[in-house]
Amino acid sequence: MPVVAKEVPVATLKTLPARDIRSLAWDGDVLVDWAAGEIRYQLDGSVGKRLWVVTYMFDAAQVSPSGEFSVIFTRLGTKGLVLQRGRIIREINRSYYCAGHFEYPLALFQLPDGREVMAHCPEAYNRLEIDDLASGERLTASLTRNPADYFPSRLAASSDGRWLLSAGWVWHPLDVAAVFNVAAALENPASLDGQRLGIDAWAEESSAVFIDNQHLLVALEGIDYEAELEDREIGEYGEFRLFDLRTPETPRITFPQAPVGTMMALGENHVLGLYGHPRLFDIHTGEVLQEWPHIKCGRQFSSLPNDDIPPIALDTLNRRCAIFCDETIHILQFAGG
Repeated sequence: MPVVAKEVPVATLKTLPARDIRSLAWDGDVLVDWAAGEIRYQLDGSVGKRLWVVTYMFDAAQVSPSGEFSVIFTRLGTKGLVLQRGRIIREINRSYYCAGHFEYPLALFQLPDGREVMAHCPEAYNRLEIDDLASGERLTASLTRNPADYFPSRLAASSDGRWLLSAGWVWHPLDVAAVFNVAAALENPASLDGQRLGIDAWAEESSAVFIDNQHLLVALEGIDYEAELEDREIGEYGEFRLFDLRTPETPRITFPQAPVGTMMALGENHVLGLYGHPRLFDIHTGEVLQEWPHIKCGRQFSSLPNDDIPPIALDTLNRRCAIFCDETIHILQFAGG
């Protein structure tokens, strides 16, 4: 990816009063608390009624690209519900094994043929599967699986549906980012068991995000044995590694000037980091261009969170982020969305 001098994204901040929010997800230009019974928060400040009663401790939600499907689930639990326009169509589960310590592995995305699917781990903690959202059909059904001892988590797909990212971990524990070829997985499900793209990105803590359909950014924090062995520079706040997925063996390395945490891409030059409070980073220099210290978003830099994380809704397509704290929904909207 060529480094091109571009203007810093201009951010506007909007606030909405709110209370007792359990989850946040974008549905078009509306924010929805699905886990609390589909309460809708309009951007003009009006709030809809609770549409149904939730009798379980769900605390997170994701919405499919079309908005047709949503999934509510427990971030550090085993249970989830698949909804179609608010109607429950099936339950999902994951293994109990270490479930209380790492984020529920889940991603809703669209295949190149238009089908909306769900990646998750319904059979075992280390076995990735892809299901058709509408029918529930297991598209990666196979009797010849032998998954590696790896905990997928914080799943995400590239916008073209070609790549599936896991920002998961291995014991004892170390974060490891992995990228899988979705077409290859649908052809041969066993490819999800270890045939990862050659992404070399592991550390005590990490996060990862697709910058576009060809580039992946990984933020690493903590031990870096390779850097120590090679006697090269180690940043105070870890590293950015920018991978071109066509040549993943040679990432571009820069050093962020502050803790990064969970990331949202803002074009090819910038990301929003959500560690402690939102910060706008230049990914090519590591510079913090702007920050919002009054918006508290928890200190998460791993799939094994060690802090309470408030409800957060990221909308990369429209370049906006919503964070609930202090009885307020804070919406950061960046130019271009």
